Amino acid sequence: MTPRRIRVAGVRGDFRTPPGWPTPTDHWIRANTFWQPPAGWTPLPGLKPAPKDWQFWTTNKTWDVASAKYYAPLNGWMRSFNIAAFASTATFMAAVILRLPELRLAAMLFSVIAVTCLVVFHVRRTRMTKELMTHVTRGAERARAERLAREYQRYLVDAS
Repeated sequence: MTPRRIRVAGVRGDFRTPPGWPTPTDHWIRANTFWQPPAGWTPLPGLKPAPKDWQFWTTNKTWDVASAKYYAPLNGWMRSFNIAAFASTATFMAAVILRLPELRLAAMLFSVIAVTCLVVFHVRRTRMTKELMTHVTRGAERARAERLAREYQRYLVDAS
């Protein structure tokens, strides 16, 4: 079963609702953005916990816009891919048009360079996203704990 992705305007991640769970409110999503509930936690009694290692959050387009500067070091890999892909295509076309088989080797070399740049780009982006998501998740945990502590303190003041 495919998880439902809940998108809330202005939130940089989509909440992935585990199977059988109710759809959270926009307010809950905003208040708990990127908080990763602990294993066994459920929003309501009687619900099955999320599957082991469930990722409650996934990035969306607003994440990409907001984190563009973070990913800026990868721009060189994509530029190199574009240059190598263009060089490969141009060299291969020249080999065909000019009937120079020795240019095919150069075209293949440019293709290998292009594929290598693309693979490095995607591997590094995946690693960077995991690192950034870990950082954001830790921050969300701290912010949630602080918010709950403030709410509890307000409750204690109101109860007295």
